[in-house]
Amino acid sequence: MKISESILYFLAKQLYTRNPGQSEEMTEALSDSEAYAEYRQQCVDKVMRAARQYDVPVTGRRVLDLGCYDGALSAGYLKAGAESVVGVDIDVDAIRVAQERHTSDRLTFHPSEATQIPLPEDSVDTILCYDVFEHVARPHEMLEEAYRVLRPGGKMLIGTWGWYHPFAPHLWSTMPVPWAHVVFSEKTMLRVCRSVYHSDWYVPNMHDLDEDGNRKSDKYTEEAIDPDYLNKLLISDFENVFRQSAFDARVHQQRFSSKYAAWTAPLLKVPFVREFFTAYLWIVLEKKTDLASQNAQDRTSELAASI
Repeated sequence: MKISESILYFLAKQLYTRNPGQSEEMTEALSDSEAYAEYRQQCVDKVMRAARQYDVPVTGRRVLDLGCYDGALSAGYLKAGAESVVGVDIDVDAIRVAQERHTSDRLTFHPSEATQIPLPEDSVDTILCYDVFEHVARPHEMLEEAYRVLRPGGKMLIGTWGWYHPFAPHLWSTMPVPWAHVVFSEKTMLRVCRSVYHSDWYVPNMHDLDEDGNRKSDKYTEEAIDPDYLNKLLISDFENVFRQSAFDARVHQQRFSSKYAAWTAPLLKVPFVREFFTAYLWIVLEKKTDLASQNAQDRTSELAASI
């Protein structure tokens, strides 16, 4: 093991039991499928709070869950008051699971392409995209599709984070060292993840086990993170993507919730430095109503009021 790997392995072992990148709720959620389902409901609550805070309507709306995976959040949006929900995802197996688990006639699921949403133009009122956009390899094309299927006046809510987030590589269980991917090479980091994974002190979670309950042997074999899995965009990169789209965009940065991190709030206003201290991003994209259509709607409303 190289010196850099030895140092990172030592840090990972020291931080493992009090993993700062994985909450107690997440650790418990990964223990079994029932606990994970309960955790996913908490994610629904988080999205709904953000939707209310940033004035993104869900109640009584036709909602698209972009990147729905197994449909757990989609079903939650329906229970939260959506008129109907359609979920799309590029993972065909996940869509199949969603279709088997959720059978409401107001809840449908479809496989999609990375740059194509299988819905007609102007067919949904609201798009929700939670913990997905950091995985979108071609964000420009995806936003074009989102704009196409969203009705004029509709809004899209994206929840994501930038690549310099302390735990952006999504290696929660095996790499509890913040900003490891910034300080060390991806090759070093992934090799250490493999060493941690096979250490006797590492406790496997539900994603580490095969159908027979045995620890999988083929994890962390790559030496770089596939850009088709994580796009590695910084906050500034996301802002450029949104700026170049047809949407009107507002980006809301969140600081880390710990009381010990309160001092970082001013840093969110400092270019580049904010990349390291922004805990989460909520982005609201709005498809403005065409001016001619809006004028026609106004005239119709005026006529109806005079009758």
